[in-house]
Amino acid sequence: MNLTMEDYLKVVIPHLQPELVTPKALSHIRTLAQILPPFTIAGFECRLGADQSRVDFQVNLPYLIPSLPETLLTHPTWGVFHKISQEWTEQKSCLYQRVKDIWLEFDIDEQPSQVPAPCIFLTLNQSLDQKTVSEPQEIVEIASRLLEHPVSSLLESNLRLSFDCLPAGAGISHLGAMLSRSDQAVRINVRGILPEQLLDYLRQIGWTDPENKLQFLIPHLSEFVDYITLSCDVGETVLPKIGFECFLLKQPKHEPRWQLFLDYLVEKELCTSAKQNALFAWPGFCQKASRPNIWPNNLIWGDLLLGSRAFSIFTRTINHIKIVYQPDGLLEAKAYLAFFHNWFDASPLTRGKLQKTEEIQMA
Repeated sequence: MNLTMEDYLKVVIPHLQPELVTPKALSHIRTLAQILPPFTIAGFECRLGADQSRVDFQVNLPYLIPSLPETLLTHPTWGVFHKISQEWTEQKSCLYQRVKDIWLEFDIDEQPSQVPAPCIFLTLNQSLDQKTVSEPQEIVEIASRLLEHPVSSLLESNLRLSFDCLPAGAGISHLGAMLSRSDQAVRINVRGILPEQLLDYLRQIGWTDPENKLQFLIPHLSEFVDYITLSCDVGETVLPKIGFECFLLKQPKHEPRWQLFLDYLVEKELCTSAKQNALFAWPGFCQKASRPNIWPNNLIWGDLLLGSRAFSIFTRTINHIKIVYQPDGLLEAKAYLAFFHNWFDASPLTRGKLQKTEEIQMA
């Protein structure tokens, strides 16, 4: 059973509207997916502005990583990932203790090469309220694994400063390295920071905004969302371009603020109306009953094995919207669409049907 990530893609592709993911972008993603094993969690990074058709692809790696093609693992660009994934399984290692999961992101702005270079993001499993003295050093150690060499004194100093300046309740949730890009900065995501704390924190870690326009943007964004995660690149300096990952806890069907937020982005010309409509068409569920001809073979066998005890579903969600800001005032909006497979316990559904039948019979 030679399955690839494309077998999972086939299930959700009918729900990707061309205004958001053009046929050309989809073709490039499918080419990449043909050399990757099937991952149960994946997603698309879509630019929302006019004349922006690039779409990147992301996959989430489970602790037991599926076998990857030998052509990838033996290639120099994958050396970092190979070492990190091996250390992740060693119970005494820093990565085993601190890393919850691994994401690979592929920048797809042209036809993918036979050996695409991944960007690696590590989700840290530390609690946001458990800052300890050892954690700054652990962050430096993990950064050195991502870059595959000891970090420079300036980078180490900036990483420590990024940790030491965290306000109470905030923490570094992700560390990443953009291996497909030329710079040697480390991407950090700061979660749990309040909107009113963002500017002070950025200034404390050395980021500058000569035009001072950010102070007007943050209050607007915070009106529409439940929380904002700060994303920035830390190198010998803190790079100018930063991101605000805007999260809503519920999907558009159950959260009217999505409509308000996207209307705001359309008004600011950060999103087109066509892409807004395509976004709202994405969330939902895919079941084998509606896609029997393209349901992946391994999931069909799983469904047969589980019988009536569970049912198989792909869930499609809008994970978050990212607003990219540069000190010259230029803004960009991106949407992160997720999809994931799971088996759901059928017993609550069965009990609900039985209860409804009993109520009808008693009426």
